[in-house]
Amino acid sequence: MNHEKLCVADLHLHTNLSFCAPEKTVVSSFLPFCDSEGIKRIGISNHLYSGMGIEHTLKIKNEIDELKDTSPVEILLGCELELFYDEEPVLNAQNARNFEYVLIAPSHIFNQFSHYKSFDLSTSEKIRDLMIDNFKRACRLELGVPTAICHPLYPICASNQQKILDSMSDDMLRECYTLAAESDKCIEVHACVYRNDVPLDDEGLSPTYIHMLSIAKECGCKFHFGTDAHSPDSFVGKHTLLERAAQRAGICKDDLWSLAKL
Repeated sequence: MNHEKLCVADLHLHTNLSFCAPEKTVVSSFLPFCDSEGIKRIGISNHLYSGMGIEHTLKIKNEIDELKDTSPVEILLGCELELFYDEEPVLNAQNARNFEYVLIAPSHIFNQFSHYKSFDLSTSEKIRDLMIDNFKRACRLELGVPTAICHPLYPICASNQQKILDSMSDDMLRECYTLAAESDKCIEVHACVYRNDVPLDDEGLSPTYIHMLSIAKECGCKFHFGTDAHSPDSFVGKHTLLERAAQRAGICKDDLWSLAKL
């Protein structure tokens, strides 16, 4: 059966302004590979660091502006806002206007553990409850620009990810994704669907994350695609996996976020 291509935009890419990316990764690093990947639009969404304001992340704007006139690929300026319990978000409805879209990351728990030293994360259920609560906080955050939740309910760097995911009932997922749909928060089809942090099937995909996407589809969410690539190595060859995961979750073109389709 022929399927209409869904993954034509990758809205979750990092450059060296994100400290977790290699120094050599710049916006133009991804452009030579977009044609073979079928990508017609990219979004640069570097991390916003609370101690640096938004100025650091906005340094990429000049590079994007210089490329826009010559690049065959459309380039959007976004950002990744980390949402922590113990500090106010860097963005608000006023300064968010500097970006064309915002990705909210409510599940940066283990790779930013210093933010959660006062929390009891001793069991999978407690980690689950924290992630769900923070997901709901992300849904309620109003920024006045197109907003999505990236790597939703993905316990980044946790050693027991599958156990955490298994503790989430479908009713819990429906409550989260219904709130996301009602608050107009897009859901990301993220690299967690193929990363080997959890068991993968014969297609190299996670049945658990595909099931979660299918619940989000059932709840009326919109979707976009994001490799979360920090270099071309994590960009090339990944979009077919994202596309296949979306197809298996029942996602079609009508389910895509406006920024995710051309």
